[in-house]
Amino acid sequence: MAQSVFFPSRPKEHTFTNSTQVTINHNLGYIPNVQVLINNELVIADIEHVSVNQLIVTFANATTGSVFIR
Repeated sequence: MAQSVFFPSRPKEHTFTNSTQVTINHNLGYIPNVQVLINNELVIADIEHVSVNQLIVTFANATTGSVFIR
């Protein structure tokens, strides 16, 4: 399958440590698909797309993990 302009072949990973809120300036120019992993498990998180270039992920408690955007 050819790589799409809108969906890169590999997601971009943004790691975070002991955080209740993570702000990501991805500068993709569109609202990306977002997945959050904590302890290698996919979790549901509060995700706010501030603009087509920035998003904020918020957690109830401080946690460590990764945000993948595509």
